[in-house]
Amino acid sequence: METILIFSSILLWVMVLLNMLWTLGLARRVRSAHPVMDSLKIGQRAPAFSAPTLQGKTIALTDYVDRAIAFVFVSPHCEPCREELPHLRDLSAKARDYGVELVLVSDEGEETTRPFADGKVDTLTVLVAPRNHNRFFSDYKVPGTPSFCLLDAQGKVKATGIGVPELAEKIEALPRVTKGGD
Repeated sequence: METILIFSSILLWVMVLLNMLWTLGLARRVRSAHPVMDSLKIGQRAPAFSAPTLQGKTIALTDYVDRAIAFVFVSPHCEPCREELPHLRDLSAKARDYGVELVLVSDEGEETTRPFADGKVDTLTVLVAPRNHNRFFSDYKVPGTPSFCLLDAQGKVKATGIGVPELAEKIEALPRVTKGGD
């Protein structure tokens, strides 16, 4: 009887140790499969870029000197991006109250971006920056779509994140811009 009890205890401890090793291995595998997202750092100067608009005009970071801007990175094939488009139109008006201009940045070419944006975000500038031809997405370390990068008037990163609701929160945390006579 005593031998069975000792054997059972040893077997139980072996199982506990194997379970701990299995759990640690699983945790390491999950961590390596989902690395920490790299993003631009708050206060960092925004990387220079150049990209055409849907109207064919080339825009660069220098075109936004002394203006706060929020780049909203989207993909025409992204369902959450499609769902956020109506909210972007509403957010654009609110963002102006805080002195921020919203700019949509598509990771596809004009032929795919135009039908995605036409009639949905006519008040926004839409930049076309296909990932295979333009470094905009990689330079801004875009983790996925829809995501954003909010820059202050000095061209420094104020906030980055994922989704239009988070962008709205970041914009609403800014001081409102007073208009002449207010």
